[in-house]
Amino acid sequence: MKTVLVFFGGQSVEHDVSIITGVMTLNSIDKTKYSALPVYINQKGEWLFGKNLYDIDEYKKLKQEKLSRVLLRGGSNILYEIKGKRLKKIAEVSLAINCMHGERGEDGSLSGLLNMCKIPIASPDILSSSVAMDKAFTKKIASALKIKTLPCITITEKDGVDGLIEKTKELEFPLIVKPNRLGSSIGINSAKDQLELESAVNYALRFGDIAVIEPCLEDFIEINCSAYLRADGSVRVSECERPVGRNKVLSFDDKYRFGKRVFPADIDKKTARTIKNYTEKLYRELRCKGVIRIDYFLHNGKVYLNEINTVPGSLAYYLFCDTLKEFGVMLNELLEVALKDGATLSSLQTEFSTGILSFTGGKSAKRL
Repeated sequence: MKTVLVFFGGQSVEHDVSIITGVMTLNSIDKTKYSALPVYINQKGEWLFGKNLYDIDEYKKLKQEKLSRVLLRGGSNILYEIKGKRLKKIAEVSLAINCMHGERGEDGSLSGLLNMCKIPIASPDILSSSVAMDKAFTKKIASALKIKTLPCITITEKDGVDGLIEKTKELEFPLIVKPNRLGSSIGINSAKDQLELESAVNYALRFGDIAVIEPCLEDFIEINCSAYLRADGSVRVSECERPVGRNKVLSFDDKYRFGKRVFPADIDKKTARTIKNYTEKLYRELRCKGVIRIDYFLHNGKVYLNEINTVPGSLAYYLFCDTLKEFGVMLNELLEVALKDGATLSSLQTEFSTGILSFTGGKSAKRL
C-alpha cells in the first residue's frame, strides 16, 4: 500500500485554517488504496506526527509534547522519527499532498523540498505556487493572457509616507490595501482618505514586506471558481460560487465562520462561461497540478481576476462534491495524477557525461 503524507499547519497566520483542511483531507483519503500519514507543522516550524492528529477535536488543547518529531532527509523519500540522536524509519513515502495555506507552504517552499526528496506531490508545483502567491505578479501574468485585473501599486516600508503619496497620486479613493503574499482576507482594509490609507498600509506590512493597493470597487460581487487536473488529462472546472459576506469586502469571519454562499452563483450563463474559461486557461498556462481556486470580481458586467489560491480552504471540495465520500473519489484522482507525474519524472535522464572535470588547464577552480 502506498504511503501519502498530508502536510498541514505551518508557520503562517493561516495555520488554524490549514489544520481544518489537513485533517479533513487526511481522513478522506481512500484507506483501501493508501496509508495516509499526518505531518503537522506547528508554529515553531517543528514537524510532528502522531495518532492524535487525525482527530480535529484534539487541536483544541493539543499536547504537542506527546507527539513524535519527524523529518525528511534531502534526496530521500523516507519519513523518519527523531529519537534522541538516532533516526527511526516510519515509512517509505510514495507521494504527498499540501494542505498548508500561506507562507512556507502555499508559496512553493514545500513543493521544492518534496521535489528534492523525489516525492511526487498532488498539489501545485514550485512555479505555479510561487507565481500565484504573489498578488502583484499574478496580475502581470493575467494581463499577458488578456484577463482583466484592477490596477495596483506595491508599497514597502522603505517607501515611507512620501513614497506612498507619490505612488498613489493617480489612484482615487476609496482604496483597498492587502498584504501581497497572504490569503484568507487577513490584513485587508479599505481606506477612504490619506490617513486611513497610511494606517491600512502599516497594518498590511505587519503580515509581509510588500503591500498591494488597488481601487475599492462599489457595487461589485465576488465570484469563485475552482479547477483540477483529472487522470485523463482534462481539467475539471467547477460551477461558479458567489460568497456572501456581511460587509462589502469579505473578512476572515465571512469566509470561515459566518459567511454564506450562493451555489451555483446567480449570474448569467455568459458571464459564468467566461469565468470558467478564464479558470481553465490560467490553470493550463500556469501548468498547475492538484486543485486551485480562483477568485474574481464582477463589476458593471466586467470580470476581473482577484487572486489565485493554490491551496484553497478545504481544497475547495464543496465546489465539486456534495459529500466527503465524493471528496475521497476526487482525492483519488489527484493522487493518481501525482503518481503518473512522478513516474514520468523518475524516467528522465539526470546524468550526462561532459568530461569537464577532467580538464586541468584552467586555473579558475583552483584554490588561490
